[in-house]
Amino acid sequence: MTAAGQLTRAEILGLPPVITLAVLAQALGVSEPVVRVSLRSGEIDRLGIRATKIGAQHRVITSSLWAYLGISADGTVPEPEMATGPPGHGG
Repeated sequence: MTAAGQLTRAEILGLPPVITLAVLAQALGVSEPVVRVSLRSGEIDRLGIRATKIGAQHRVITSSLWAYLGISADGTVPEPEMATGPPGHGG
């Protein structure tokens, strides 16, 4: 964990399959109340981060966090797809 409480890349890659909102907040570098407000407003879902409610508690699917951050489970950053232009233009 960094001095500001944000998780490092290695720590994010070492997370279990499902995490709490508090851990999500650390991974994103924001406060837990910000994550809770974002969850209620639907912003977390719009970001592609999947959260589910189990009983009274919310849990976040770690792989969806990795996808949002642009990292894969093996720690690599996927190559961006190269735009080739419209189909049929040989670009």
